[in-house]
Amino acid sequence: MQCNDERLPIVSARLRTMPSFQSLVTVLLSAALLAGCGHSDAEGSKSQVAARIDGKEITIHEVNQYLSRMEHVQGPPEQIRRRATDAVIDQNLLLQAAKRAKIDRDPDVLQSLLASNKDILIDAYLARQITQPSPPTAAAILAYYQAHPALFAERKLYQLDQLDIQANQEQQKNLLAALRDSATVEDFIKWLKTQRIPFDDIPTVKAPEDMSAQERAAFLTVKVGEATIMNQNPDGIGITVLTATQPQPLSLDNARIKISRILTAEARQKEIAMLIQTYRRQAKIEYVSRKD
Repeated sequence: MQCNDERLPIVSARLRTMPSFQSLVTVLLSAALLAGCGHSDAEGSKSQVAARIDGKEITIHEVNQYLSRMEHVQGPPEQIRRRATDAVIDQNLLLQAAKRAKIDRDPDVLQSLLASNKDILIDAYLARQITQPSPPTAAAILAYYQAHPALFAERKLYQLDQLDIQANQEQQKNLLAALRDSATVEDFIKWLKTQRIPFDDIPTVKAPEDMSAQERAAFLTVKVGEATIMNQNPDGIGITVLTATQPQPLSLDNARIKISRILTAEARQKEIAMLIQTYRRQAKIEYVSRKD
C-alpha cells in the first residue's frame, strides 16, 4: 500500500481529542475487537499487534491512544493510521535509547516521572469526582461583564517598552533618579547607554487579558509616557513604559462565550477547593520546621 511517509510529531503531552477522529478511533477499536472473535488465543493476540521493534510488540491499543490525541490531521483513515503507527514506533525507539543510556535511573528524571504520574492520577480522580458545573446564567454573565470593564467595555491595547536592566542596588538608585529626570523614554535609554549599563529594550503590544492582575492594576493609573516598575531584585530592575493605547472594547455579545468559560472554570476550581478542604479536615497534617 502506497502512503505518505510524512511523520507525525512525537507527542508526550496530553492533547485535546478532536471530535472528527472519534469515529475513526471507534472503527479501529471495533475492528480490533472483531478480529479477535472466533479465533484462537494466539490468533487473537496476533490481531492486536500493529508492529514489532526487534520482536517487541506495539499494540493496536497504543496506536489508538495516539490517534485519540491527534488534532488537525487530514487524509484517508488508512494513511492516518499508518502515520500514527510510525509515530508510536518513533516514540518507542527513543524510549529504548533513553533506557539504554540509563536516563530512567537519573534522580531528576525519576522525580519528574513521579510528578507527572501524580498529575495524571489527580486529573483522572478530579474528572470522576467533580461534576460538570451548570452553565452560567445570563445574569451572572452580565454581572461579570460589568464588574470587569478593563477586560470588556473599556478594553484597550497597550503599546509598551519593556526595559530589562542589569544593575546593582547602587546603580538602581541612580537610574531611577535619571528616569524621573528624563523627558522621554528615548532620553532615558540614551542615559543608560552613556552609563554603559546593560539592558534589553523589548517593544511589545499587550491586551489586558494577556497581563497579570498586577500589570492590569498598574496600567489603569499609568498615563501614556509614564513608566512603572514591574519587578526589582538586587541584580536588576524591570521598567515598563506605556507608549500608547488603542481602545478595543468587547461588547457583551462578543464577550459572552469567553465569560461563560471563565465562570465555568471558576466554579470548577471552587469545587476542587471545597474537596481539598474536606480532605484536609479529615487528615492529620503536621508541618515540620527546619532547624538550620
